[in-house]
Amino acid sequence: MSNFPSPCFIMQSHKLAKNLALFASIKHKNIKWLYTIKCFHEQEALIQIAQTFDGFSIGNLTELSKIPINNVQHIHTYSPAFYPHEVLSLAKASDSISFNSLTQWQSYAKETSAYTSIGLRINPKLKIKQPSYCDSSHENSRFGVDYRKFIKCYEENSQDFNTLDGLHFHVFCHQGLKAFQTLLTHIQTHYKNILPKLKWLNLGGGQSFTENHYDIQGFIHAIKTFSHLYPHLTLYFEPASAVVNDTGYFSCTILDIIEDKIPKVILDTSIETHLLDVSISKRKLQIIESTKKGLQYEITGMSCIAGDTFGTYHFPKKLQIGDRLRFSNMIGYTLVKQTEFNGIGKAGFIIM
Repeated sequence: MSNFPSPCFIMQSHKLAKNLALFASIKHKNIKWLYTIKCFHEQEALIQIAQTFDGFSIGNLTELSKIPINNVQHIHTYSPAFYPHEVLSLAKASDSISFNSLTQWQSYAKETSAYTSIGLRINPKLKIKQPSYCDSSHENSRFGVDYRKFIKCYEENSQDFNTLDGLHFHVFCHQGLKAFQTLLTHIQTHYKNILPKLKWLNLGGGQSFTENHYDIQGFIHAIKTFSHLYPHLTLYFEPASAVVNDTGYFSCTILDIIEDKIPKVILDTSIETHLLDVSISKRKLQIIESTKKGLQYEITGMSCIAGDTFGTYHFPKKLQIGDRLRFSNMIGYTLVKQTEFNGIGKAGFIIM
């Protein structure tokens, strides 16, 4: 590890291969796996992912340019709002596209339907217990059309949706099988008259497929049951964090230790620059070298922001300037959010 630059994200390719093997084992003719580019898009790893997945999910032309291969089976595009000058180019490059609102549907559906299969994102208003920062299904969410409004519009003016091929539901954040079953129940209950006319459903990401607690066999059973009722529907899934879950760590170095009642360790990194997702999710990171008991230190970043602190940790022995610390499970939603705030350079990346 001392040979690696610091700070540095280090991905372990054998762990990525293990996660991909799980997705490869979940086979059903109606399932298509699309990897979500926004989570992590280092090229070497994307090539490895492309060997297992059926395609990619993107949000704009910048993300489209990150796809490392030309012969992708399927590209799905969705954004909460599209740039007007990008929509047509995205439609031509995509196999399917979802619009977030009726306004965007009315603006672009007719034009884009000549080039791609088009859908509409729906907010099913499900009450699922999950962190507020990633709960896209709450009553006042800006993501998707309120399902009650959509059904009413469809029933009153179905001709306005003649080009509608699919519905898009993205409502999960680190969820298990129970939440997925809740969504399937909602779909079967509220769209009985619409489903026979569709070609696909995009059921989003946010399911913790690669966590030990996830019931994979239960998921397969749910898919088989649903597909028996609607065999004509292709089911797209867009896992992101689950693909890169526990595939690597973030390595950094102690620059200074300020002696105090609880000594303050200053690392050569910053939440503001390298780990912005931490400030959004408010989660406490796991440090591989730390223990439940031992010498106590406050671990902080090197920026000038007073709140640039990772929290208090315990270690089995006294820390020294120059020691390396490793934050575990740090690949998803980290590298893609790096900044150069405070003049702190971006961290490196190594896949091994």
